[in-house]
Amino acid sequence: MTGWRTLALLLSAWVLCALPNTALAETRALIIASDYTEARDRRLLLANPVADARMIEATLRRTSVEDVQLVIEPDMARWEEAFESFANSLSGDDIALFYFAGHGFQIDGANYFLASDGRSLIALDPLVRRLTGNARGAVVIVDACRNNPLVDAEASAQMQIVAIEGETRALETVTMDDLVFARQGLAQLSNLRGLSAVVFFSTEPGNVAEDGATPGKGSPFAKEFVRQIKRRQSLDETFRKTAVEVNRRTDGRQSPWRQGDLPFDVFIAGMRTLPIP
Repeated sequence: MTGWRTLALLLSAWVLCALPNTALAETRALIIASDYTEARDRRLLLANPVADARMIEATLRRTSVEDVQLVIEPDMARWEEAFESFANSLSGDDIALFYFAGHGFQIDGANYFLASDGRSLIALDPLVRRLTGNARGAVVIVDACRNNPLVDAEASAQMQIVAIEGETRALETVTMDDLVFARQGLAQLSNLRGLSAVVFFSTEPGNVAEDGATPGKGSPFAKEFVRQIKRRQSLDETFRKTAVEVNRRTDGRQSPWRQGDLPFDVFIAGMRTLPIP
């Protein structure tokens, strides 16, 4: 028995030494989703973001993710509270996994998420900067470019834009004209530098992701991402296989796309096998 224990300890030590590019730190996740059921503008209603978020939460709770937080239909105040709490919980050794499902817009090349109140926009770039500043690496899943329901909105109406960055909260406004004439889909992140974050979009820049034909049954992207994230494979494999299958299932209408990278492998559900030296 002693010989077996010694062998097990040696094998464990060998694995740790053999994985210099593997993330062994804790992974913490924040999931936010909006169907816009409380928004005044009924055109904002979506069928599946909340269902998508619940599927992803349930799946992540069965993996190695240390902490999973789910926030459903948050207004602007709840958005800020949830994100601040999540960002402050991260240590310099953690991997931050952030997922958002709902409406997203690009204005002048910058990306924004729409809060559930239907009146507030959250800037994406500052969120990524905050996560990369607090964690060892950030994984951001963006399923937020489903359509633009505001193409015939009243031009004089306004929304507020909120940029959450640490203790500061930058405010500005955007007119409905800006949203009506916003380019379709989302844009690449302009300030993503180095190897501190990877962003996985549910579709390529300038394209629109499908919400799913049946309410409550999930979008094509979320259903495939859930299927892949629970497999014992690297996050790189998860992204690639998700992209291939979503493209196939939508007959080429939707092609998930990634930007950025991390200097190590991340395994959400564990490794497939021990590496061969």
